[in-house]
Amino acid sequence: MLETNFENQPVLGPVFRSLPGLYLVLTPDLVVVDATDAYLHATLSSREAIMGKYFFDAFPNNPATPDLNSAGEFEYSLRYVLRERQPHAMPVLRYDLPCRRENGTLHFEERYWSPSNSPVFDTQGNVTFILHEARDITEQVQNEQNRQHNTERLTMLTSALNAVSWEYDILQNKMHWGKGLKEVFGYTPEEMGPGGESWDERVHPEDYPIVHESIEKANAAGDKIWQGEYRFLKADGTYAHVLDQGYTVYDQRGRRIRTIGSIIDLSHSKKAEESLKESDARFRHLLENLPHMAWTADPKGKILYFNDNWYSYTGMQKGQTEGWINFVHPEDSADVLTTWHDAITSGSLYEIEYRIRDCMDGSYRTFLERGVPMYEKKGEVKLWIGTYTDIEDQKQTLEQIRMKDRQLVNILKLSPAHLCLLEGPRHICRYVTPGVYRMYGNRAYLGRPAPEVWPELQKLGFPRLLDQIYEHGEAVYINELCVPYDRLMNGNVENAYFNFKYQPMLGDEGNVAGILISAIEVTELVEAKRRAETLAKELQQKT
Repeated sequence: MLETNFENQPVLGPVFRSLPGLYLVLTPDLVVVDATDAYLHATLSSREAIMGKYFFDAFPNNPATPDLNSAGEFEYSLRYVLRERQPHAMPVLRYDLPCRRENGTLHFEERYWSPSNSPVFDTQGNVTFILHEARDITEQVQNEQNRQHNTERLTMLTSALNAVSWEYDILQNKMHWGKGLKEVFGYTPEEMGPGGESWDERVHPEDYPIVHESIEKANAAGDKIWQGEYRFLKADGTYAHVLDQGYTVYDQRGRRIRTIGSIIDLSHSKKAEESLKESDARFRHLLENLPHMAWTADPKGKILYFNDNWYSYTGMQKGQTEGWINFVHPEDSADVLTTWHDAITSGSLYEIEYRIRDCMDGSYRTFLERGVPMYEKKGEVKLWIGTYTDIEDQKQTLEQIRMKDRQLVNILKLSPAHLCLLEGPRHICRYVTPGVYRMYGNRAYLGRPAPEVWPELQKLGFPRLLDQIYEHGEAVYINELCVPYDRLMNGNVENAYFNFKYQPMLGDEGNVAGILISAIEVTELVEAKRRAETLAKELQQKT
């Protein structure tokens, strides 16, 4: 089984480690054999710290949360994959990360994950690895928790600048105004009048039908919160642009009994809005001259604008912003919408690769979409700006690299030489071919220093030999060395003879970066020499 484990061994090249996803590779014994750089970064760990370790030794439970059994839930999923031989997607899992403070003390960071585990089979159908994929959703979970804490709070604006609070008794038709009425609009409560008509009379005639209709719709739907923007007549005869928000209170029978709210004078904001029109035109001109497709969206994720490049590529009707998802490949659309929703919710950078249809021939090309939130001074998102970059050619190049990596795997697998790559002055084992398992058995090789992997060779001066090769950069040959060899991987060990070569590997600057150990079996040659020597002796005795 172990011989075929390495057909898709992720440590064979840098491509796996450079993948943007959070991936970890485990043996059936739950020992870590590789991870992407993104996974190491997200889990606050290093390759040396987790390679070759039992997963739960590298990532223990947080002792400060005894009621949580994160490790137990995760192990259940891994055992399920091994037992059922099929992928297993876990629900949201809190699994805190161990890390050290500057003073060296250990503590745990609260983290939430969306994990899944999948089996990796060899050519005989045996599970040789478990591929673990994780998504760090800590920020989304914490944002949702904060949102839930705040949903019961009425976000009234009475404390804002230029705001006037009000309360309307619906049953008695009595309007009560707050202290800011005189300062903001120039009226006293007496000048405004006691009834609801006092408000109706001061809404701009052009705005009143729209505002009144929106209130009626909110009442008919049983909504508790209504919000509208309109022009309100001030005491000096001018109109102020205002934002009005009301909260309706219902009795036990569902009748509306009163509404409380606030009106904010937006006049200064409206003037600023007019002054921004020119800069907005310049901004759109910039987007139109970008070599990429580009877009803008409001804080809630509604697309406001596409540049001409989008319409030219997709064939979408110019000026249309709804229905853009129809131009995304059907297999990618769900992931796109989910990722976009998560980004809007968290206000974090939005980045995803997916396929978009070309209107010229109906084919799909892969694009990298990247969206960046723009913030107001208060820290709230005011606009999203995004671009699409065509990465189809890069994807094709990456696939070619993967094919070459697979070819390299097959070549190494068929090679008569057994190979082991040691890296750095500590001689960290980075790669072994299946034959090494026949020579030294099933042990944790990857990510461990060579003296720890082969402790039985220390008395033969093995560590000193490696140090000398690394320091002096000269190859060393050991011929016809007898090694116990499990040729069929069935537990029957026999003596075999190998020629070993310890070859220094040079880095980009010409310095020794590691050591490549190769072993070629010469058992038949040794045995033939011995038979020849025996025959020669027999001939001498006869003569």
